[in-house]
Formats: sequence, structure tokens, C-alpha cells
Amino acid sequence: MLIEDVKKSIIDAGFHDGEKMPSVRKMAERLKLSVNTIHKAYKLLAIEGRIQLVHGKGCFWGTAPSFEVKAEESVYSVVERLFQNDLDSGYLNAFDELPSCKELSNRYNVSLYIVKKFLMQKCSQGILRHVGHRFFFSEERPVEKSNFILFVHRSDEFGRLKIESERESDVFRTFAQIAAEQKIAVKFIGYHEASNLFYLSSGETFVVKNDTHCLGVFLSTWLVNDAAKLFAHFASFKNPISVWWEYAPDVIPVIARNKKKWAFYNVAFGKEAGVIVGRYLKSKDMGPVHYLSPYHASFWSKARLQGLLDAGTDVIPLVDERYASPFDLADAAEHEGVERQVLLDNILESLLKNATLDKFVCSNDWVAASLIDYFKAKKLPAPYVVGFDDTIESYRYVFDSFAFNVGTMVKEAIYHIVAPTIYAEQRRQMQTPLGRVVEKH
Repeated sequence: MLIEDVKKSIIDAGFHDGEKMPSVRKMAERLKLSVNTIHKAYKLLAIEGRIQLVHGKGCFWGTAPSFEVKAEESVYSVVERLFQNDLDSGYLNAFDELPSCKELSNRYNVSLYIVKKFLMQKCSQGILRHVGHRFFFSEERPVEKSNFILFVHRSDEFGRLKIESERESDVFRTFAQIAAEQKIAVKFIGYHEASNLFYLSSGETFVVKNDTHCLGVFLSTWLVNDAAKLFAHFASFKNPISVWWEYAPDVIPVIARNKKKWAFYNVAFGKEAGVIVGRYLKSKDMGPVHYLSPYHASFWSKARLQGLLDAGTDVIPLVDERYASPFDLADAAEHEGVERQVLLDNILESLLKNATLDKFVCSNDWVAASLIDYFKAKKLPAPYVVGFDDTIESYRYVFDSFAFNVGTMVKEAIYHIVAPTIYAEQRRQMQTPLGRVVEKH
């Protein structure tokens, strides 16, 4: 049924001026249509002025009645903010049952009545659904056996996916696991940037096209130099697109900027990680620290330092601005004909000549492990070290490290694909799932 037909059915239902209309879900059940279709029809009717959407009250035909503003309403805005924060942090996620009303009541420090009413409002908006006393996020589109998600990641010219870091491995494993739990098939497609071509694992070329069985696409921009060139292949793609965005949030190509069907996830490159590490250090009463980075030509290194400063950490930077990533440093080492570890050690030795402290925040775990080796080689007392990435090295060397929230990113990315309208109503285009410092003893 076309949206115009749906609108006509609602108009012909004979609602009176000021009458409260059925919720999106109840109207969907009455007309035997999807929640998404009714949601779109209600929005169009609101734009035309036929209905009024009153936050926290519902939809009204014609003129909405006036409501007395109660102090209680400010409580709901607080709960809304805390609920959104819990979505961002991964405490709540799209595919799990929500915590009980009692748990949320204790967490948000509000009454059970407020929590239940807030969750029921989300149900009336079609965002949540409830089964008895249990609440879940709505599933906008049913997933059939023939459906699949395209997972696009860089590859070589033979279609072999290039997975060269722990974070890439984590994303692949987590994506496959969560998709399997939701009974969604995944097709892995390689993107060879030099030829601007896509490949199947068999080495055959793959052509991007709209496919009725394709639910949507997960695009990895990890080490893709020209994201706009990659995105151009999906300019006319009709289904939702989730992007693993590993660049500055403000440089999204125009072709994908502010489009509801595109959602971006910046899991590691914002300053939020630095803020969390800074707060962690303050909670431990750590004094001044050095920020040690041989990759300070990058946005992400500068962002992590800025995050530490924003958290009120007393920081003395020791940085080298020639390289933008460990990959750049490795390329430079190959060009100079030396081992990459040797080049990194030389850079650290030069930076540490200016060190006056024994506490360090390192820009990644490789730097942190190399710093510990440096102190051992000099027979100096072991420094206190915090790294980023929570790699296996942080367990081998036993130092604290910030773990990026890959699990939340993947769950949110898949949820955007299966429930794009609901997701777009709830979230910003750029998401930065928050991680945490993992302590080692």
C-alpha cells in the first residue's frame, strides 16, 4: 500500500478535532501494516498540519488540547538524557532485552512509575516493544533466510581481505558473531582502492547494485585513502548503510553527509577516549603525566591529547609530528631499510630525553610496550603506563589500556540496517561508542 493510500485510510477513519489517535504500533496493527509505514504516514500528516505530535502525550487529530506543564515532565527529560547516554556507552544495546524497570529506576534515581511511563511512551512511538514486563527495541523489518548484509573492507587485487590489526580482527569476529545471533547472513566483499573495484573471495569482480535480498551495507573505511571514491559506488543505493569511520568526524564526504540512511561510527578517533583516560587518572589521584606519541601528525593522536586536557589532566606532551599512524612509521622504516621496532625505539629515545616524570599515557599499546622495554634496557624503575587499544601486548606486559567499544559499534551498525527509521529518530549521524580503561594487575 502506498503512503498516500495509508494517509487516506487514516483521514477517512473519522477522527474528531483534538481527539487522541492510536499509537503508531496500534495503528499498524489495525491497518495490518508495518510500524515504519505508519510512522512515515504520521510524519507526513504532521507536516501537512492534519495531526499534532505532542512529545510525551502522543498524536492528536487537528488541534492538540492544551496540557498543563508539570514539574514531573522535567524528570522525563532527565531520564531521556540518561537513556541516550546508556545507548551511547553500550550499557543498552539494540538486540538485548532492556534491564528491568527496577534496575533502571535505581540507575536513574527515579521512581518505578516514571521509568514504566517513559518506556511505555517509547513503545507508543514504535521505538520499543514490550512482552509482559520485558522491553526490547523494535524490529522494523523482518529478516528472512534469503536476506543478507554486505560487509565491505579493503582487499588486495585478488579479493583477499586485508586484516592487519587487532581492531580489524575484533570488528570482523564481532560482526559475524552478532549477525549469526540475529540469524542474518553476511557477504564479505573486498574493495581494492587502487583499481576502484570490488571482489568476491573467489577473486571474481563484484558489482554494487540494489538487491531486494540485501538488507544494507557495512562499509569499512579502515586505511581507505579516498572514502568519497568508495562512497560514490553507493550513491544510489536504496537500503541503509552503516560506516565504520576512522577519520575526523568533520570530514565526512558531502556525498554521504546528513543522509538518514547513512550512519557513521567513529569508534576510536574522537577525543572521548582521552577524556575517559583522564578521568580514570584523576580517580587514581595520579599526578602530572607525559603524553607520549610518535604519531602526532594524526588527528586521532591530537584528539586523545585534547581529551586528556579537557578532563583536567596535568599533561606534558612528548610528541613527534612526522608520522600519522603505526602504518606510516612502518612504511618509513621499510624505506630506510631498518626494522620498524628499531625506528620506533630511536624516536622514543629522542623524545624521552625531555622526560621528567615516571607516569605516561601512550598513544597506543605498541608505544606503551616499547616504553616499558626501554626502561628495562636502561635498568630504570618501571614507569606507570596507560595505553590505548587493549591489545594482547597490554596483557603480556601488564599495563592498563583503553578498550574501544567495538561490540556496541557493531550492534548499533547492524540495528541501523534492520531498523533505519527508528534508529534515525533516536540517534545522531555520527556515533562514538564509549569504551573504558581495562586495569591489569
